[in-house]
Amino acid sequence: MPLPSSLTRQSSMANPYRILALGMFVAFGAAIGGEFFSAAAPAEVPPPPPTLLAAAHANPAEVAFTDTLRRGETITQLLARAELADTDARSLLDELRQHHDPRRLKPGSVLSYRKGFSSGELRALEMRLDADRTLNARREGTAWDVRVEEVPVRTDTVVLSGVVESSLYRALASAEGDNDVPTGERERVVDLLADRIFAWQIDFSRDLRAGDEFRVLYERQVRPDGTARTSRVLAVQMEINGRTHEAYHFHSPDGTEDYYMRDGGSLKRAFLRAPLEFRRISSAFSKSRFHPILGKNRPHNGVDYAAAAGTPVRAVGDGVIGRAGWGGGYGNVVEIRHQRGYTSRYAHLRGFANGIRPGVRVRQGDLIGYVGATGLATGPHLHYEFHANGRPVDPNSIKYLTGEPIPSRHRGPFTRTLGLQLSFLDEWVDSLRLAQPGAGLASTAAIE
Repeated sequence: MPLPSSLTRQSSMANPYRILALGMFVAFGAAIGGEFFSAAAPAEVPPPPPTLLAAAHANPAEVAFTDTLRRGETITQLLARAELADTDARSLLDELRQHHDPRRLKPGSVLSYRKGFSSGELRALEMRLDADRTLNARREGTAWDVRVEEVPVRTDTVVLSGVVESSLYRALASAEGDNDVPTGERERVVDLLADRIFAWQIDFSRDLRAGDEFRVLYERQVRPDGTARTSRVLAVQMEINGRTHEAYHFHSPDGTEDYYMRDGGSLKRAFLRAPLEFRRISSAFSKSRFHPILGKNRPHNGVDYAAAAGTPVRAVGDGVIGRAGWGGGYGNVVEIRHQRGYTSRYAHLRGFANGIRPGVRVRQGDLIGYVGATGLATGPHLHYEFHANGRPVDPNSIKYLTGEPIPSRHRGPFTRTLGLQLSFLDEWVDSLRLAQPGAGLASTAAIE
């Protein structure tokens, strides 16, 4: 029997909170269940990687090789080893001879060449001819296109500056300046200073003292490998025993070039300061000396230069050979008569240069003999004397000028060149003073 509707409504509303709680439980369970089932679901499997095509391979068009010219081998043999046909080799050599003598190629020269991969035909080759040139040849049909390319260079101008403590060679080897200038080049700069630029002003064996300073403006044509194709000294400033010596290079509009003083005067004199290239002197000019062989004091009117046996001896000035032969205690001796009553004497020679005999005219710098130990000599050295009207004099006291100054027509270009050189040197000094407060004329490249 159905209940009355009033009782039904009452029963349904008897506990409204139970209905609400049930709804909340259902909703919470649905949320938990959804997250639970989501976490428990298996991970998605990544798709398989795509199928890759087989690796493609193509043969190169050309293959590179290198070979080296062996000792006693000709370039023809080297090309034959590269499997170049005789006709091609002859054609290539004909082109090469227009640029370089194949016989002058040195053992160790490297030949780089390329061949066609399939045909094996030689297509191109390259060879370094010397430090400044590279030969490139490429086949053009049945002929060869041969070109010689010069190695590019850049101009680098630096200042080498320092203080002498023992020798100029050591000082310049450690001088401040561009560290890229190798030791060999620095040593050649010393030779140039001593035997060319200041050959008439400074005897570098005798005149240098500890504390003397120098600055050298030096220009190089530098290859990519750092070596120099050409180099030259543009300017020199030296303080030697309190005295300033300067030399400035000038290339005149008419093509001549030389070194001059700041006022345009010539550096050349009638007599060189030394009859040898830059060498150490065993004893300086003096009135008397204890002779090691005779065992007593005797006049020593000259300068002794210690040098290896066979070192070339040069005439200090123009003149005529007055004597060339045995001279008793002097051993083999040469005497040269110069203008104005001057005479130079070279003793203890091992031998004489070809053609040196009385009456022969010589020029300044000519080879006249070789260092030895003949006569009263304890070891190889050159005894050098200089006389004026028969009396011994110190050769360093002779100031007789012979060189020509800058011509008046070239004064303008010389002044402009000099200004650039002095500006460069002054900027160097200013940079040193900023880097080293209190620095003097030159940076200290002191040598032990």
